[in-house]
Amino acid sequence: MTESEDIKKVVVVTLILALFILAFFVVKPIIMPIIFGLLFSYVFGPVYKVILKITKNQNVAASILVLGLALIVGIPIIYFVPAMVNEVFEIYVLIQNLNITEIINKFVTGEVASTIAINIDNMIGQFFSGFLNQFKDILVNLPSLLFQLAVFLFTFYFATKDADKLGAYISSLSPFSKATEAKFLQEFRGITNAIIFGQILIGITQGLALGAGLFFLGVPNAVVLTAVAALVSIIPVLGSWLVWLPTSIYLLIAGETFAGVFLFLYGALFVSSIDNLLRPYILSRRSTLPIALSLIGTIGGLLFFGIAGLILGPLTIAYTLIIIEFYRQGKLKDLFNKQEQEK
Repeated sequence: MTESEDIKKVVVVTLILALFILAFFVVKPIIMPIIFGLLFSYVFGPVYKVILKITKNQNVAASILVLGLALIVGIPIIYFVPAMVNEVFEIYVLIQNLNITEIINKFVTGEVASTIAINIDNMIGQFFSGFLNQFKDILVNLPSLLFQLAVFLFTFYFATKDADKLGAYISSLSPFSKATEAKFLQEFRGITNAIIFGQILIGITQGLALGAGLFFLGVPNAVVLTAVAALVSIIPVLGSWLVWLPTSIYLLIAGETFAGVFLFLYGALFVSSIDNLLRPYILSRRSTLPIALSLIGTIGGLLFFGIAGLILGPLTIAYTLIIIEFYRQGKLKDLFNKQEQEK
């Protein structure tokens, strides 16, 4: 190979790398809605197939699914977000009116009580300050959020409608043999189902079930408590008991005996057992992620990605473990030898 050919090769490689880097920066601002559009397309794929059988038209079926999802997500947001903001402010006012030092003096006296009270006040102030800043950022970035929502719906629509074409295209780019590729897809599908349905969906279901009980009993700030219950139910090791137990104790102390006892029994016997009731029906246990790693993925994802990390965190850990396990088993030895092994 001559020197001029070497120079041409370096120039071509440099241009290709520059093009990929430029493409990354172009897509980076909307990468999250694209990822979630693809993820939701996978989750709602079975629903799309049912609608397609009825309508016999891909465009109509995908449009119905997108419209249905927009209504299911949009209507609760329009109703509950303002209610949640109002309840958070009510809780803030209530806490501000509490004499925390007087409460702590019942258990601890002297300067220790004052120190604890000051620290609690600071923590509460930081929490609500952070909440207000987040709320302000949402209002300021509302046009950007609406644009990202449009990107999400666009990705969701075409990824759902052209799922078969997308799968075939990805398969054509795969460097693995057909056998290894099929095993990869099986493991990815299993672990994705384990996290999406076995962790996220069940957690949200537990939160909504507890919320129904709170609304039935007329518990104050039920919207905020429902959101918190759903959040802690998604995170492994934690659970809805972090909401229904202290709430039931509060009701008992406040003299609401029936409500306190009912909520305690409802939470312990029904809400907390939803996991055991639903998981065997919607989840293949052989693909579940170990609780410790799931917890690490969830918390780490929450810190890195924000609320989206509840899904992306454990998925990232799980996919990485699949790659490591395949490497350990020697199933990656056919990498870049796909064509040769398929002969």
